[in-house]
Amino acid sequence: MKFAKVFQQLLDEESIPKEWVGMAIQYKALKKCINKVVQELAELGLEKETLQLLLAYERAQRSHALGTSGVGSNEKQKPKLVYSFEGTLHEFVPKITINLDTVNGTLFSAAISPEIRERLASLVSNVARESSQITADREDADEAGSLPSPLEECGIYISDREDIQPDICNACYAVATDGSLPATFEPTTRDDSDASGGPKRQCDMRNLFKPEYYLMQAAASKPGDACSDVARAKYDPETPFDAIPSTIELHLHSDSEFFKMLCTELVGLDSLHEEQEKQLSEQVTDIARSLPHVASPLHKRNDLYVWREIFRLYIDAGVFFSTLEQDHGERGVEKAKQQLEWFTDQLRQMNLMSRFKLPESKTIWESFWMLNMSLLQSAQFQTLNQTATTKILKKFDKMTALSAGQVFPEFYFNNPSGSVSTSVAKSVCFVMAEQLLTVIPQLDDYSCPVCYQIAFKPVRLDCGHVFCIRCLVKLQREQRDGCPICRQNVLLNANGQNIDIALYNQMLLYFPRETKAKQAANEKEITKEQFNQRKQCVIQ
Repeated sequence: MKFAKVFQQLLDEESIPKEWVGMAIQYKALKKCINKVVQELAELGLEKETLQLLLAYERAQRSHALGTSGVGSNEKQKPKLVYSFEGTLHEFVPKITINLDTVNGTLFSAAISPEIRERLASLVSNVARESSQITADREDADEAGSLPSPLEECGIYISDREDIQPDICNACYAVATDGSLPATFEPTTRDDSDASGGPKRQCDMRNLFKPEYYLMQAAASKPGDACSDVARAKYDPETPFDAIPSTIELHLHSDSEFFKMLCTELVGLDSLHEEQEKQLSEQVTDIARSLPHVASPLHKRNDLYVWREIFRLYIDAGVFFSTLEQDHGERGVEKAKQQLEWFTDQLRQMNLMSRFKLPESKTIWESFWMLNMSLLQSAQFQTLNQTATTKILKKFDKMTALSAGQVFPEFYFNNPSGSVSTSVAKSVCFVMAEQLLTVIPQLDDYSCPVCYQIAFKPVRLDCGHVFCIRCLVKLQREQRDGCPICRQNVLLNANGQNIDIALYNQMLLYFPRETKAKQAANEKEITKEQFNQRKQCVIQ
């Protein structure tokens, strides 16, 4: 099944809100634009095969330069074909730049067939001829007043007035040899038609009437002669390179339409994700504010231990983000679903929901559950649009041989107006870890690194590490001075002044059951040690 149908089915089946669906990537519409790009490139003689040959020759040339002269010489060579974007996200222009071959003195690489070479040479001469003719007509029109030029009579309208705005551009050709001041020729369609019924073409020539020597590289030639030489240029291997332009820039209407549509949709999705992140983060804050009322150990009737167990299972599940070494990082949608199912199964097996003492806890739990479902829904929608964007750019490259899949993401994310679309689930989980999960302390954060039980009567060494008093006494009896964690010689110097009173009181408050169990175990162990010592004395 084609991805367009699968994409639409997933949007419908995953219970995604309708307002979200309307902001999703319009895959079918973008696919139609790609067909227009292919057609427009074919009209210019730049079919997919032609562009592939140019790119293949460039890769081979760069590989040869790397193998013979090193990286330095390779950096000095201009690539034969460059697809790039200029401007901001609100106003940008994609362009194709073709640099002519300066290595062997011919128009293009010898690896290109004569037929393709003829097409590209014709493109060069046509651009220069039109630019030269328009320049001459404009000069004649200025001398004669407002008399129409020959190009206006044949359906081309020339204007340098600021108040005349060109319509949607069908194709724009620019020829520049020094890379700084290109001359532009922008034929565009108009709503009115000429006598033959065909549409008139309007050209905005404000930037064209620069000194003519910008059209070519021949610095020694006269401007007028240079233009006429380019106008007569045809494919000829013996033609000196300084008689032809060195760079061709092509601005297409169809690819501008494609990328502006895609860019508008991506900006809209970024705004939607920012709004989702804000709303979900506010929900996390609300739950964090409500939780102490039902889990505070200061209240005689509380659900502290139930919520601690819920959060322990949730942390172990790592629904949206894993902290384990083997799969560290953000989880995919399918894995997140599996981990969320495991979490709910554990809750069901332990029957934790029925252990709530306060009705408010059930309300908070429902909010927490809906928060996770919203995060999962947002992750599904974001993943679908990321996949659609990747596939439509891949299809663009496949049908045109241009490098949009690499160039456009770099342009979008490096633009100041662009937003790096981080995962909403990842951002909200970070807020959850900071504000919500820390409301109820976990036992692992207060355990002794030696016995792995709660560090009751915690002793903080001079190095800052904390141990329970029983483990510290045992280590001192063995005359060990090195800290078990950092190996600093601070253990034998510890005494009663090293007991962390604030931490001790916090353990008594939040872990009353664990501290009682630890105290009982310590007393039992002390009694056993004293009994063994007395038995040894009697035997002696």
